[in-house]
This record gives sequence, C-alpha cells and structure tokens, in this order.
Amino acid sequence: MGLYSKDAHYLKLSLEELNALSDEQFFYAVLVRTERKVDGFADWGEGVNSLNPHQKIFYCVNWLETEVNNGGLCQFFVNHSRMAAPLVSDYMAIIGAQEHKKLYDDFLLENGIDPKNLSSFDIEELEEFEGQYERYPFDEYDDAFDELEPLESYLTKYAREHLESF
Repeated sequence: MGLYSKDAHYLKLSLEELNALSDEQFFYAVLVRTERKVDGFADWGEGVNSLNPHQKIFYCVNWLETEVNNGGLCQFFVNHSRMAAPLVSDYMAIIGAQEHKKLYDDFLLENGIDPKNLSSFDIEELEEFEGQYERYPFDEYDDAFDELEPLESYLTKYAREHLESF
C-alpha cells in the first residue's frame, strides 16, 4: 500500500480521535498505522513480525482479503503475502470470521496445500501466474469468498476492541 502524505494525519490521531471515526475511516486509519510500521523495514517479513500481536492479526488477514479481492487466493499464494498463509486460519478464528476460516481450511485440505510450504507457487514471470492459477479450483474459492461478509467488517470490530494496540 505505502503511506501517502495525505494519510499522515492518521498517524497523529489520539486513540479517542481514532475511535470516533466512521468504520470506513477507522479501518483505513488503522491500516495506515500498521502499514507505516511495516514500511519501515526493507524486508516485508521483518516488518510484519515487528507488529504487536493485534496489529499482526489485522495486517495479515487484511492481506488475505486484499489479495483475494484483487487476483484471488492464488495471488495470495504467489505474492510475498504468502508468508501469512500459515497464520491466517488461526487469525480468522480470533476475529470471529469462522466461515472464512472454514472456507480457507477446507480449500487447503481438499487440495493438499500446505500453507507452511508454498514454494511450488514460486514464479519469476507474470506469465507464470496463469499456470499456477490453473493448478487448483481457485475460481470456486474466490467465488465463495465473495459471497461472505467482507473480512474488513470483522477486522474493524477487532481493531476497535483492541484500540490501544493501534
């Protein structure tokens, strides 16, 4: 995502001001605040691991939703965001997104995908993405995911419940 100068004001908000924002603004502000921490690291994984537990849950689950909404679950597995793949199932349970967790877990189980080893999803050229996408029934997962309540609503509620962490 990256931090834009227009977003810098979100970093200066007090917790009271942050909590007073509409859900949409609150979500974006929390995202900016966590993204800023991650962006401070040259290595994305180190940045993610620098987050406190509540921020890490928020950030990783948001990446799943972002990738699935942009290019599908396959994109999540292909991109650097896949480092969150072993974590997001537990994280979705923590935020109360049980249907999302079940969909994700069932897809992994039914297709024999180990989220701790996604090296078979390594690609070097964009053209290789199509080949990866055809390996599994990603369309079915993506379509089912689209039918569920957006993870953003769970993440917003979770972040408000743990406001002091953001």
